[in-house]
Amino acid sequence: MSERILIVEDEFIVANNLRLVLQQADYTVVGIAASVDEARAIIKDHAIDLVLLDIHLKGKLTGIDLARQLREENIAFVYLSANANQSILEEAKATQPYGFLVKPYREKDVLVTLDIARYRHTHSQESKLKQESLLEAALKNIINDPIEWQEKLLKTANALQSYIPFDYLSMCMRSVEEPFINGCSFLRIGFNEYQVLGAKELSVVTGKPQEKLYELLLNAPAQRMAALYNEKEFEDNCSRNPLKKMYADTFQLQSELAFPVFMPDGNVFTFCFFSRKPATYNSEYLALLLRLQHTLSAIAELMPVVEKKALYKEAIVDGKKEYNDRQTVDPTFKDVVGNSSSLLYVLDLVTQVAPLDTSVLILGESGTGKERIADCIHNLSARKGKPMVKINCAALPHSLIESELFGHEKGAFTGAVDKKIGKFELASGGTIFLDEIGELPLDHQAKLLRVLQEREIERIGGKQPIKIDVRVIAATNRNLEKEVGEGRFRLDLFYRLNVFPITLPSLRERKEDIEQLATHFAKQCFRKMNKQFQGISAKMLEELEEYQWPGNIRELENVIEQAAILNDGVSPLVLKRKLEHIGTANDTRGNTDTGIKTLTDIKQLQQENERTYIISVLKKTGGRIRGDGGAAELLNQKPTTLESRIAKLGIKREDFK
Repeated sequence: MSERILIVEDEFIVANNLRLVLQQADYTVVGIAASVDEARAIIKDHAIDLVLLDIHLKGKLTGIDLARQLREENIAFVYLSANANQSILEEAKATQPYGFLVKPYREKDVLVTLDIARYRHTHSQESKLKQESLLEAALKNIINDPIEWQEKLLKTANALQSYIPFDYLSMCMRSVEEPFINGCSFLRIGFNEYQVLGAKELSVVTGKPQEKLYELLLNAPAQRMAALYNEKEFEDNCSRNPLKKMYADTFQLQSELAFPVFMPDGNVFTFCFFSRKPATYNSEYLALLLRLQHTLSAIAELMPVVEKKALYKEAIVDGKKEYNDRQTVDPTFKDVVGNSSSLLYVLDLVTQVAPLDTSVLILGESGTGKERIADCIHNLSARKGKPMVKINCAALPHSLIESELFGHEKGAFTGAVDKKIGKFELASGGTIFLDEIGELPLDHQAKLLRVLQEREIERIGGKQPIKIDVRVIAATNRNLEKEVGEGRFRLDLFYRLNVFPITLPSLRERKEDIEQLATHFAKQCFRKMNKQFQGISAKMLEELEEYQWPGNIRELENVIEQAAILNDGVSPLVLKRKLEHIGTANDTRGNTDTGIKTLTDIKQLQQENERTYIISVLKKTGGRIRGDGGAAELLNQKPTTLESRIAKLGIKREDFK
């Protein structure tokens, strides 16, 4: 049976042309709708596999409004659009479409986009089902675990964290008939780290007497229905519920997902997930909880009768103790430093996707730690005992890319004196990490796409394809959507890689981690130099936290290394120069008068031309890029990144001779 497609487009000529293209390609066109209302009527009466959806339609509602419904009903959709302003495109992107066709488009573009959309939808559904199965199994293990009921609640909170992110979770049992309420709360303070808060602990944290706190708990409106509250809805709900306003004010919360589980004895056990982000929760989280309702009810039923009848005056678990036993934290994350909510969200995503074979695309600015996150994904997967092969796409000479990736046979070309096994073949059974994927030339992108589709490679000069079993993790600091729009990156490859994207926060987005990161790097430096670490001065910490860190964690590490080298080992760490003019650690090794600035400084000093400055540094090093004292080290860049930048700026050897 062919796939059933609905076209939602108010220009009849465009819609009819699409219908003819799809029918010739053996798709079944269920109908054409010019408005959201017409589309909803067709969806109600027909089974739909995929929707081609224009953004601007007849009537008050837009295609974006319909997209939200399609996402809830798990129907794949691809946007059709002419030119639209950036705000509309951002709003459309937030609905997580399975593809995007920009008018005018060719017949081939339509068919390729549909093929990719089908692939992404199928694989995202498979990933969700596998993740949900893992969560269900984890919750059932908690039920059967011979531990105290209080500890079961804690483990339940930890299991749910990776699937429903929260900064604060309240679990409460209350009666619909008798005046009693009992439960506890969990404040997230790190990865797999929670502070357990009962009534006594909440009283200390909030500054409210326990009697007043109990009154708030008892008089809080009962949660009769599942609901989510984001931004304005959250503020309105807090204004009606003093208890939740207290939570929000105390822990800086901005959104909530509430889910009541009704018990056979008439009691209600409510899970209230809170986040510090303003728009965290959506209907997919509610749908997940509904599917887990039976299991969650079984966990709630484990509360002993005597505790069901207890007043919320004492903590059910010892709230004085923080659940922060580092042995419970997976050692894979031991070198990932920080406890900010943005970083913890990334680690939650890693724990979700790691057990699966789903392709992962890691996005983020240079210096945010993309390679380290790739290592974590591999080490948490079933492939951790197999090879993890890394390749920097920007460092590959154009003529050798295919040989490096896929290998070649002896005699395949001039100079091929031996058979070479390519990176994909070496990684078979394990993981391949394609760093700086945005630098891969277009012609080789097509060959990579075929490998991802067919799961086989062919060596240059080979006579038959070779099947491979490889998990692909790619990373880039580029905006691939922009690269696609400007013709430098293939749309089909982008959507093939973008099945599970993880975006790493910049350091300026997680400034609360700066002190912990700086201390970590400083201890490493002092240990290497056999110096005594005396801490970091308050003045230096203030300067570090005020700086915007365009070079991210890598820049912070270099700044700390320089400060450590200049430190005498008997006084706290201080900055020796103003941060915005600080040089690299290399400058301090007897070369403080070189005048070299980092590329980070170039971004700060707008009056300097980047191309001219790089040329001047290359002249200082005699054209040498790599090694000690090379241009890459002086400019605080990876050699491959600098080489790529030199090529993009059109810098030739004669420019710096």
